[in-house]
Amino acid sequence: MGNALTSLWTSLWTLSAAQLRDRVASTDPTPGGGSVSIVAATLGVASIQKGVTVSLKKSAADVARHHGLLDLSSRASALMVSLSQLADADSLAFQGYLEACALPRTTEEEKASRRAAKEAGLLRATQIPLEAAAEMGRGLEFAEAAARLVDVHVRSEVLAGGVLLRASIKGVLLSVDANLPGISDAAVRNALALQRNELESAATLPEAAAH
Repeated sequence: MGNALTSLWTSLWTLSAAQLRDRVASTDPTPGGGSVSIVAATLGVASIQKGVTVSLKKSAADVARHHGLLDLSSRASALMVSLSQLADADSLAFQGYLEACALPRTTEEEKASRRAAKEAGLLRATQIPLEAAAEMGRGLEFAEAAARLVDVHVRSEVLAGGVLLRASIKGVLLSVDANLPGISDAAVRNALALQRNELESAATLPEAAAH
């Protein structure tokens, strides 16, 4: 695939909040809804991390709780990194698909090459949102544990993060819904659809942390 678009790529995380907002609102193809959902999920995890970090300040007296909070902090930090990478990867994948769409299609050989490149690009642009949704699901798991362990006055930070994660899973799966019809291999398409449905089901489980 060519690199005319990807060579101009700038990480979403180097933009200011205002720049990111304006890029999303512009006619630029990226960042689209998938990347926006992953960014929102990353901020959701950051909100959970805030509650955990604040609670760690005075948790040493309760050894078990302290170690639980340390574990949650480590998991949240790792998830923020992976989701941040996936937000960029999602935009890059879509730009790669656009590059495939722009390939020449004069000869039969060029048409076949373009078709294959588009298919590969679309598959990649579908796999990344699924990977991101799975990561968000892991965030929901420790959000529930965090809600039980953090100080009462920062519990709302954790719960807000969980709400963002649930919404972001639903949002990023919309990218999968948009891409699936374009994947010609029925077996691959069906496997991706099954994975998508399982991830959505996990996101709609009762919010135990909120009770």
